[in-house]
Amino acid sequence: MKRPCSIFAFVIAISSAAIVCSQDSPAQKTTPKKARIIFLHHSTGECVWNGGVTDWFNRYNDMHKTEYAISERAFPKDAPYGWNNYPYDYWNIWVRHAGDKPFNAEPTLEMLTKDFDVIIFKHCFPVSAIEPDTGSSDINSDEKRTENYKLQYDALKTKLRSFPKTRFIVWTGAALVASETDEAAARRASAFFDWVRKSWDQPGDNIYLWDFRSLETDGGLYLKPEFASGDSHPNESFSRRVAPMFCTRIVDVIAGRGDAASPTGAVPTLAIQAEPKAPADKAVAPTPLPKKPVTSVEPPAAGGSTWTFDDAELAERLRVRWPDAVAYDKDATGHVLKLDFAKAAEEDWGEYGTQRVIASKRPQKNDDVAAFDRLTFRVRSDRKMELVVMLITRPDALSRTDPSYFGFSAYVNIEPGAWQSVSLDLAALELGMEGDKAYETAGKPTRIMKLSEIRFVTNKKNEKASVLVDDIAFVRSRSKSAAVGGTLHD
Repeated sequence: MKRPCSIFAFVIAISSAAIVCSQDSPAQKTTPKKARIIFLHHSTGECVWNGGVTDWFNRYNDMHKTEYAISERAFPKDAPYGWNNYPYDYWNIWVRHAGDKPFNAEPTLEMLTKDFDVIIFKHCFPVSAIEPDTGSSDINSDEKRTENYKLQYDALKTKLRSFPKTRFIVWTGAALVASETDEAAARRASAFFDWVRKSWDQPGDNIYLWDFRSLETDGGLYLKPEFASGDSHPNESFSRRVAPMFCTRIVDVIAGRGDAASPTGAVPTLAIQAEPKAPADKAVAPTPLPKKPVTSVEPPAAGGSTWTFDDAELAERLRVRWPDAVAYDKDATGHVLKLDFAKAAEEDWGEYGTQRVIASKRPQKNDDVAAFDRLTFRVRSDRKMELVVMLITRPDALSRTDPSYFGFSAYVNIEPGAWQSVSLDLAALELGMEGDKAYETAGKPTRIMKLSEIRFVTNKKNEKASVLVDDIAFVRSRSKSAAVGGTLHD
């Protein structure tokens, strides 16, 4: 299985009657059951939309008994307005020609806000072809210059804030591949959208960003070639990978944490924090390991609030649970699992490169984890790295030699040094599969229900990393019913 690609996106919206849009408000206690969302875009947005937004909504509504109605449309259309969706164009339609009547067949904000509670809009990649400033800024100009963009963005901000019952999400501008721009223009684009992030976007209002540009460039100046489709459009693999992040960003905005949460929506289900360090002179002495032989591992306890998958306190279970790439070790906190990725199996994840994979051993019968809603563990590394955590299902109904399987994944960014605590929401992980037979056989679940194995994955470049994991547990934290060169064209 290549790096798991979500076939659904993680999007929630909220009815205007229940939104407190003037700020992220602690008064917002619940998420409404009905919502109307519109996504305004051109072809770059369509790539991400096709990452699985509609499929995710169908599944989410079925699971949570919600009625979230999300739709998309090209804005502005090719005719009569023209295929342009840059700062000038949003300003021209929504500010300059505001009112209750359309402008060149395009709806104004006065019209859109009557029909939708959440409005998402973006620019396509030619927005990054920014020319040098002239020193004479002009809000009426459609020339792509930073001096004009800033005037138009400031006017748009005032306009958007005049609709406090509606929440707006703006994408940071799509980047260009290096072959379709030059370094000076790329730096101007990077600087403008850095201004959008740090100055234009302000906490406490009804406007939020999804930082698409940072995902495309990975912090650089250009759309990374491995994310591109041959021109400056994102490719399918990248689009499917970031769609859940896009939708998670919307969830954060609607849930009232838009100002606090990551603007990229990265690691949608991850809660991670550094643990306090024990005083150097008061190191915890490890408890001796029991010597009782173990030939199997215990299934989740019926009705229990926690199932400990492995807390590294029973040495003889090691070979029952893990391959040779895992050993028990000790540190000041007690017994821990030591992951040796240099001994792990290799998998080719295509454009993401060779990965080292450590998978727990498959039990005789899958473990039922449907009653639990979170996976928690502690992790420590000697370097900054990404750790992919995958929960795999190989249905018992299939032959144990059948190659088809599916899994739900999260991406954990680890900082070096201290222990970090991780908590994953099982209802909001990315779905990926090897063929569709296993997924069909399992009834197309939207989260992990039957567990065959846990995988820890990292890029081969991290194979020498010293990675420790401890206290892997499934937790029931809520009721079972709640868990679940030329002119650019876009």
